[in-house]
Amino acid sequence: MDEQKEQAVTEALDAPAPPSEARVTTRTRAAEHRTQGVQSVDRALDILEVINAHGGQLSLSELAGETGLPAPTAHRLLRTMIAKGYVRQLANRSYGLGEKLVLLGQAASARA
Repeated sequence: MDEQKEQAVTEALDAPAPPSEARVTTRTRAAEHRTQGVQSVDRALDILEVINAHGGQLSLSELAGETGLPAPTAHRLLRTMIAKGYVRQLANRSYGLGEKLVLLGQAASARA
């Protein structure tokens, strides 16, 4: 490679990154991590983890607040998980972990 080309390559590599690439916040990294998978699955699992972390029972507004999801989005995901048995709606209209999770946990323990 001649000297001019070598100098151009060196300058390009040493140049600062454009502003859009130079600043990557923690929030941006988290958003990038989320988009690597299936967003709805990620959100549904977040809901299950939040319910578990708060003693197994939360209201819709508490779930939305803890997960950062809009309440209508959280509600749609909850309805799907209720239909599949992973979440149950309690008499006081809060949401708890469903029986299907117990079955999965037992199966995982038996294979461990």
